[in-house]
Amino acid sequence: MVLFLRNHEIRGLMDLSEYIKAVEDGYRQIGMGAGAAFPRQNLWIKGDKTDDHRGGHLPEGSKASFKFKGALLPGLGAAGLNAYTAGLPSGLETYLFLFDTDSGALAAVMEVLYFDWLKTAAVSALATKYLAPANSSVLALFGTGRHARSQLYAIVEVAELQQVRAYSRDARKRRAFCEQMSAELGIEVSPAASPAAALRDADIVTTITTSAEPVFNGRDLPDKPVHINALGAHYPWVREVDDHTVLNSRVVVDEWRQGLAENGELRMPMAAGLIDETHVAGDLGALVAEKIPAREPDTRWTLFLSGGTGVEDVSVARRLYDVAMQRGVGTEFAFNQPYEYEV
Repeated sequence: MVLFLRNHEIRGLMDLSEYIKAVEDGYRQIGMGAGAAFPRQNLWIKGDKTDDHRGGHLPEGSKASFKFKGALLPGLGAAGLNAYTAGLPSGLETYLFLFDTDSGALAAVMEVLYFDWLKTAAVSALATKYLAPANSSVLALFGTGRHARSQLYAIVEVAELQQVRAYSRDARKRRAFCEQMSAELGIEVSPAASPAAALRDADIVTTITTSAEPVFNGRDLPDKPVHINALGAHYPWVREVDDHTVLNSRVVVDEWRQGLAENGELRMPMAAGLIDETHVAGDLGALVAEKIPAREPDTRWTLFLSGGTGVEDVSVARRLYDVAMQRGVGTEFAFNQPYEYEV
C-alpha cells in the first residue's frame, strides 16, 4: 500500500522543532558519507513569457521550467525524488515520491508545497544554530512575505531574539508584517526604513526575497561577528548578496555540488576571478557531522547559501510519513498490483 498525503493533511503533523531535527538528521547522513544527494536539475521550457507565466529569473528564451532533485538516506530508510514545474499558468506544482530503502517499495506520494514552506525555514534555522555568534539577539530580515513569516518562527527556535528589523520594498506590507509578527511572537518586530537601518547592530541576517540583485550593501554590515542566511535566489545569474559580503565571509552551502553550481553569490565572483571553490568552507552536511568547524577564532561574518536540496525534502518526507502512518492520516491505495506479461 502506498500513502498519499495532501498539503492540508501535512499541516499540523509536525512542529518547526521537528522539521529542524529532521533536516539535521538528513544532512548528518550526507556529512558522514552514509547518504547521497542528487543536485537539482532545471529543464527549461522554451517559449515567450505571457502574463500567465509567473516563473521568475528565467534564462532568455524560456517561459517556464521542469525541475527535479533527490536524495538517498539509507540511515533514515528513505530515498526520494521531488519533481515540479515552475512558471506555468497553474503555478508551482510539486510532488515527492518517497521510497523505503529497506524494502525497496514506494512508500508515499506527497504534495510538497506546504512542507516545503516549513522545511525552507528549518534549514536556515539549522544553519543559524551552528553558525550564528553566541547570544545572538538581533535579526535583520529582508523580505516580508509568506516565507519571511516562517523564517522568523524558525529562527526563534534556535536563537533568543529580542529584536527584529524587517525591510521590504513595500512600506505598507512591511508595517503590516511587523505588527502581525510582534503580536504573534511577543518580541519587537519593527519596520526598517532602509536596508542599512535593518542591518544596524544585527547578529543574524536573513534574506528571503524574489530579488535578482543584492538586497543590501555589504559595507553596511556591522563590524562584529554576524551570521547571514541567503535563501531567495538560486540561479547562477541572480543573487541577494553582494561581492563584498561573499569575499569577507566564511561561506557554507547547503549541498556542495548544487551550491557551487547554482548560487549566483558564488558563480558571479568566480566568473570575475575574485574567488574559486576553495573560498567555500564546506556544506551543511560537513558542518552537522562536525567535519568542518562552525566558526574559526578570527571569523567575523559567516554566510549560508541555500536554494533547497533533495536532502531536506527526503528527510522531512520520511518523518512526515512515519507520523502520518501513526496517526492514520492520508489515503492508502494499492499500487503495483500483480500482472502477467501477455501479448
